[in-house]
Amino acid sequence: MKALLTPLSVRLGVMLGALVLGISGCRFLPAHPQGMRTFSVPVTYASVLIVITNPASPRAMRATGALVTASARPQEQVIILSSLGGAVLASSRAPNSPSIQVPAPPVPLPLHPTSFQKARHRQALLRYQSTARHARAALLAKQQQELAAWAKSTMAEAASRPILQNTQSFSVSGDLGVAVSNLSSLRQAGIDTLNSVIVIEEVSSTMARSAPTPLTGLQPSTVVVAHFPGTTNEEAAWQASLVQGGAARAVILTPATGGQLVRVVEQGLDGAVTDTLSSVLFGLGQYQIQAAALPQLRRLLHLLTAEYPDATVSIDGYTDSLPTPDGNLLLSQRRAQAVARWLIAHGVAAGRIQAFGYGDSDPVAPDSPGGQPLNRRVVIVIDPAVSG
Repeated sequence: MKALLTPLSVRLGVMLGALVLGISGCRFLPAHPQGMRTFSVPVTYASVLIVITNPASPRAMRATGALVTASARPQEQVIILSSLGGAVLASSRAPNSPSIQVPAPPVPLPLHPTSFQKARHRQALLRYQSTARHARAALLAKQQQELAAWAKSTMAEAASRPILQNTQSFSVSGDLGVAVSNLSSLRQAGIDTLNSVIVIEEVSSTMARSAPTPLTGLQPSTVVVAHFPGTTNEEAAWQASLVQGGAARAVILTPATGGQLVRVVEQGLDGAVTDTLSSVLFGLGQYQIQAAALPQLRRLLHLLTAEYPDATVSIDGYTDSLPTPDGNLLLSQRRAQAVARWLIAHGVAAGRIQAFGYGDSDPVAPDSPGGQPLNRRVVIVIDPAVSG
């Protein structure tokens, strides 16, 4: 009897093995993930940030370091120029986005799966999704660490350079010329698509009185002046000069609006599209949309639905400085919300839109009868790098 049991057990084992092989061959059970998959954060735009700063001012250098760290992204080129003559303090490219290996997703189900196959496949898919989420979180944390280390190294390089002061008087135009020259060199090196931002970190009250001489070559850069100490007339003169020089966007940030610096810089580096709805849209103290604004709004709608269907949009409302019954801050918010409601009514998802009111904090023209209508405006910023 004992001699008969052994062959029987062997036969049963062979039969069971054949059954398992047959089941696997018929894909009765979902196959295990095959191979590995590489996760990385894609870099959509080539970007360069040029900061003109005062190396002799600890405050300016701290502000520059904070800006470089906050706006860092993979493969970004950062150039730090001295405002004391335009010398290059540091020039560095951020590291590429890191990558991480994760198991590949489960293979698809067969054409006519059983309920058992569906259940097993769903379990495998949930496990994969959980693994992918954790992998992405780890990847983003690693990327943040690498970018922070790179920013720190770049600022250390800038701080280590000797301070060479030009014997001539300070010239914003001259430093902008150096910035334009650096941008031109990068483009000649083969970087075709370049979203560029030039930040002037420190401007004195004396310098604010004289706007930079318009110069060609700023296009299509965003130029940002941080902590501008001048009057509204001086702000308007600087902005007009920068736009005349070809800047795609000229932003003059006062001490009151300095908190917007990182957001404005990130928009420029991401290739954000900016449009301004001005005097054709709002009358004095009003926030209702007028018929004259409809062509511009339809163009904006086309951008959001056809050219950038996944982008988010920031709608920023502003006023002139004339007093209003409910206050300028509330009026500016209502203007932004009026544009947001129009876009939502015409098919743009509400989740893609943010509306803000800034009152009379950021005038683009002198606060006079001739300039006030230009300050009654809404600025729309489409950010194609952020999905709604």
